[in-house]
Amino acid sequence: MKKLKAIALSGAMLATIAGGSAVASASDQVYRWQTMSQSSTDMVFAIAATELLRDKLGHKAQITTGRPLVRQAVDAAKENLEFLTTASSVNHFMRNGINMYAKMPEAPELFKNLRMILNYPLGAYHLVVWADSGITEMKDLKGKRIFLGPPGGAATVTAVQMLDAATGFKAGADFTQLNVDWNSGMQAFQDRQADAHMSPKALPDPAIVQLATLGKIRLLSLPEAALDADSIKKAMQIPGRVVTEIPKDLYGANQMNEENIRTLQTMVGLGTHKGMSEEVIYNVTKTILENNAALKAEAQWMGVIKAENALAEMNAPLHVGAYRYYKERGVAIRDELVPPEAKM
Repeated sequence: MKKLKAIALSGAMLATIAGGSAVASASDQVYRWQTMSQSSTDMVFAIAATELLRDKLGHKAQITTGRPLVRQAVDAAKENLEFLTTASSVNHFMRNGINMYAKMPEAPELFKNLRMILNYPLGAYHLVVWADSGITEMKDLKGKRIFLGPPGGAATVTAVQMLDAATGFKAGADFTQLNVDWNSGMQAFQDRQADAHMSPKALPDPAIVQLATLGKIRLLSLPEAALDADSIKKAMQIPGRVVTEIPKDLYGANQMNEENIRTLQTMVGLGTHKGMSEEVIYNVTKTILENNAALKAEAQWMGVIKAENALAEMNAPLHVGAYRYYKERGVAIRDELVPPEAKM
């Protein structure tokens, strides 16, 4: 994690990954790449991946943080960026024009412009509180100030469903929901302006590790009975979500949990738009998936990013360049993932 820790970003900042041993055929184009927040799993992946693409292909990229996935999808569909963090849930909502896209009639048509490259686990939902807050379970959150994700975000929808399943609490009536971006939400929790913070994180996650260096923390578990609640069943109907556990001692001595934490995990991925060059996306896919050791050296959890796992829970067509790579590797490709361009 040495190189990753050296790169600090704020929500509105741009990080230009440039220079390095560029190959002779490298383009002068700077690719635009968006992620959720400076401490998110997709940001860790983005930095590692852009370093690889710089060193191996001479590609340059600008990373913008603090952008909700639902907005990234629209930006990419309009070709206002080249690389985005995708999510199976967002694909489902956008394709069907529902949930946060219900008031965007053009969403299903825009969705047809999106293409996938690979999937990986975003991580488990961490609902964290300070151990000295007196909050030991979800029902103790009544009357508290809680960050559940940015307004209109797909992760926020899942977090709300989890809290509802466990407690029945409603924002405004039973608790105050902080409607800010990812970076501001974490800062609010660190400053104790929020009593609880929920977000999907890698196992382990650097941001939670940092919290545990500032004080004693506790992660709140989803009660077993909550798994039978309608809101959880609804959440689990969306592709890319599974029940998982966070180890009780994952974050060391300052994690005040006596049992493993039951929660949900979600899948995300790297996507682009159909207008991107087949050769560029072929090389991007090949470079990322054939340099797993370099990814794992930056963060242990990235060891799972391999060709044989990269189509897990994917529910939208591949880019034709990525499709070509997986075919060459002999990876089984479901029909729904075959790009329309490859069927012509």
